[in-house]
Amino acid sequence: MSDLRIYEPPRLEPLPFLAFDKHQTRSILSAPSFEEDYDVAGLLAEYGSPLYIVSERRLRGNLQRFREAFATPRLDTRVAYSVKTNYLPAICAVLREEGAWAEVVSGMEYSLARALAVPPGEIIFNGPHKTREELERAIAEGAIVNIDNFDELEAVQRIAGNLGRVAQVGLRISFRSALSAWTKFGFNDDNGDSQRALERVAELECLDLVLLHNHCGTFVLTPSLYGEAVDRLIDCAERARALDLSPTMIDVGGGFPSENVLKPAFDFAGGSNRSGDFLAPFAEAVCTRLEKAAHLFGGRPALVLEPGRAVVDSSAQLACTVVAKKTMSDDDAIIVDAGVNLLPTVCYYDHGIDTPPRTETPGHNGFKQVDVYGPLCMQADKLRDGASLPALEVGDPLVVSNVGAYCHTMSTQFIQPRPATVLLGPDGPELIRRREDWRDIFALDRLPSRLRPDDCSL
Repeated sequence: MSDLRIYEPPRLEPLPFLAFDKHQTRSILSAPSFEEDYDVAGLLAEYGSPLYIVSERRLRGNLQRFREAFATPRLDTRVAYSVKTNYLPAICAVLREEGAWAEVVSGMEYSLARALAVPPGEIIFNGPHKTREELERAIAEGAIVNIDNFDELEAVQRIAGNLGRVAQVGLRISFRSALSAWTKFGFNDDNGDSQRALERVAELECLDLVLLHNHCGTFVLTPSLYGEAVDRLIDCAERARALDLSPTMIDVGGGFPSENVLKPAFDFAGGSNRSGDFLAPFAEAVCTRLEKAAHLFGGRPALVLEPGRAVVDSSAQLACTVVAKKTMSDDDAIIVDAGVNLLPTVCYYDHGIDTPPRTETPGHNGFKQVDVYGPLCMQADKLRDGASLPALEVGDPLVVSNVGAYCHTMSTQFIQPRPATVLLGPDGPELIRRREDWRDIFALDRLPSRLRPDDCSL
């Protein structure tokens, strides 16, 4: 009878979510303004439309808040910014000033990090493919090479031996769970590959295992998945210690969500809410477990995190201009001069679209649902269904929010050259990437002389 509990009747509680109807979209999906005082129309006039706008204050604040969310007295928290998310040098330099390490996945990104004076020991070199030349440089300079597979393990062993260096390495561990199936990367922990990798490293004097790593997914909405990842890495650390290996760092990767609104197909039923301190449950899932296992990582583990979008997404906007208005069947639509080639993330985000902050719109009374299309000659060039906007005229500016993650790095020069980018710095707007013209697009091409007309100017 001691196991019986007093009956508690079920209760219903309202949960926060981002499900809304047409009357609610403007307050939730509008483009948030930055703290800086800036004139969108003036910037478009000076630098051209469309135009990426980055807030340095927001960028710095995002990194600080992320690091503080995971800070605890018993851990050394290290934020290694995921360079692939946005590798504009100015953005990487700002984050470096804030103390960020660099997480890179290619020789190109590694070279950028080194050019920005990131010390090799503060670079995590990830990815399933690293060339021999890239591995030689990283090992020679002392970067942390996160080994992905047995072929790469053999290559790192061979290169370290040839260089006469002890390579600082990590092992990327993967596993399948009910919430994630990111098994392309790393040594599988379900079939014993992780154990075989640990045993192999333990045999090699030229390798120093300093880090155990897992990256469990992208835009992860479930903190418990990180808890499961930490549990797996703790188990690996116990097995590593049994082999006389001494990892001191645990890396739970990235995949943390941003404030962007997911399309319903990619979200929880009813929508998910990432307002307020939404990182706290992720930090609790990671830090509480790791603190209890601190003895497996030298007593004071270094917790490495590799955020991308969680730091940079909300720091950038894309300003654009209305170039046409249309009525399509029963739907009102506008065409703007920024397309999906500049906003590849519209395939899974409902970006906020709004008129510029602190801008008067005389005569624009009332709001209505408008489909927003880009300028490209393709039907799929659509930025938003049913954006709640005031009555707009050709020439009016608009702002698309939360475009800092992957929009620069995955943008293409399809039909249109790419726009300029300005940084809202402490002394005002600064150009950090100039606007392309048609010559930039063809600058790398070579036209055989037999195909060159007499009056050709290429």
